[in-house]
Formats: sequence, C-alpha cells, structure tokens
Amino acid sequence: MKSLAAFASTAVLALSATAFSTAVYALDVEAAKGLAEQNNCMQCHSLRKDKDGPSFMKTAEKYKGKAGAVDEVIKHMTLGKDVKLADGTSEKHKIAKTMPANDKAQLKNLAEYVLSIQPK
Repeated sequence: MKSLAAFASTAVLALSATAFSTAVYALDVEAAKGLAEQNNCMQCHSLRKDKDGPSFMKTAEKYKGKAGAVDEVIKHMTLGKDVKLADGTSEKHKIAKTMPANDKAQLKNLAEYVLSIQPK
C-alpha cells in the first residue's frame, strides 16, 4: 500500500513538473502583442501585409526551417541596423525596449511570435 501511495505521489509530481515546464516555454501571444505595441512595431509592420517594413508573415517565411531564426530576429530588433523602407529611403531600425531592460525572455517571445505568423 505504501509503494502505491509513493508511486501516485511521484506520478503527480512528474505530471506537475511537465505541465509547468511546458507553460514556461510556451509562446505568450498576448505578451508578445503587448511588447510589439509598446515598441510601436505595428507602425512599420503588420501581421500579413507589407508596410514600410515587411509583414511578420514575410519574415516568418524568410526564416522558415532555418537554424538560428529566433536569434536573427532578435538581432534585428536589438542592434539598430540600417533598414531600407518601402519608399527606397533608409533609417536605423528602432531598438526594441523591454522592462526590465534587455530582457532576453521577452525578446525571444516576441521573435517567436513574429516567426509564428502564417497565412490565414
């Protein structure tokens, strides 16, 4: 009887740990949308149509299946490199800001969100 209770306790703990770890690594769409809004990303980008910058869907297509895609999108959001606009002019890409500053988890979540956009 004791071994059955110990087994049940272990199983519950294992399932709880699995559920917790999955939740920790899951894409938080609402947080990503909020960060995009705070940084005015949608001023130049949209989900599925190009504006001054490429749509998130176009970025997702560009990096689909490529190793290091998340890191490349994060670099683009954080380095302030020159970008060419739709009208042919160029400007420095705005650096994404997080609270606390340079929060890697928030930047990764936003990059994963950008890369998750698919055609309807």
